[in-house]
Amino acid sequence: MKKAFTLIELLVVIAIIAILAAILFPVFSQAKVAAQKTADLNNQKQHATGTLLYAGDFDDCFFPEAGMDCSGNWDFNSRVLVPADWNAGEVAKACSKRVLGGLGLPNNLVMPYEKALAMQKLPGIGITTGVNFATSPQDKPYAIVGYNFNGLLSSLSTTAVVSPSSTPTWWSGFGKTNRSGDSYSHPFLICPDGNSACVFNGGGASIGGADGSGCPYNDDDHTGTAYPNGTRSGVGAGVFNTVFIYGKGMNWAFADGHAKWRTLGTLDPKTDPFRQYKADGTPVDNAARKDAQCHVTLFRPDYQP
Repeated sequence: MKKAFTLIELLVVIAIIAILAAILFPVFSQAKVAAQKTADLNNQKQHATGTLLYAGDFDDCFFPEAGMDCSGNWDFNSRVLVPADWNAGEVAKACSKRVLGGLGLPNNLVMPYEKALAMQKLPGIGITTGVNFATSPQDKPYAIVGYNFNGLLSSLSTTAVVSPSSTPTWWSGFGKTNRSGDSYSHPFLICPDGNSACVFNGGGASIGGADGSGCPYNDDDHTGTAYPNGTRSGVGAGVFNTVFIYGKGMNWAFADGHAKWRTLGTLDPKTDPFRQYKADGTPVDNAARKDAQCHVTLFRPDYQP
């Protein structure tokens, strides 16, 4: 006669399975995050390579940070379309700042060198925000966007970057966020004069204190009246989610074409643009280490760590 399992034996087996599951599930979760992190690094490498290919085709210069709006002003701080022509309702307008601004957005200009909208998306991260264009008629699919170009490099010669290996070109400037069909360069270069090139000059009159404590960052009407003449940079207030995207940091692309992981929350000014964090990795100071011209130090093309 075949002997059956006793209740005690069954309970022991169940307990062993539960223990093994408790051990293995975190390992599986970590493996999944590691795979997403690797896919994200590949995207950033593609952005870095696409940036250099673009520069090779356009007089050795980086992308502009945005196009001009309908009034001929640089649309540096406006959420514009990605791709620029996906929204039929905006395209049909006689003059749409969403479309015109998007025509000069690096996320759009890099696409011919990447060929895939999917490379704009942070792997494994859902859509957390975005202007609600999705209810409008669509000419084509819109991009899910989780990457931002360093606007301080706008239209600048690649040879003007002092430290190409440490100057970021692309990062996830909105944190653990994918936007639906729109984005902008981040940090953006404030260019109030539409008649002048939107290019970093590194100088100008002081705004507030030497540490940039008086810097304004939202020029929503694009008049530029809050800023002295010349280029400045800004990071829009309140747009950040946690920057602990895959573990305690994110992948970055750099001006020399490489991409790598950076741990954040270290408060090291040579690698970390923020000087204060919440426990979940959300920056408290959205634009730390500003200078008197409101440039965020780590993104400056003339910064040597």
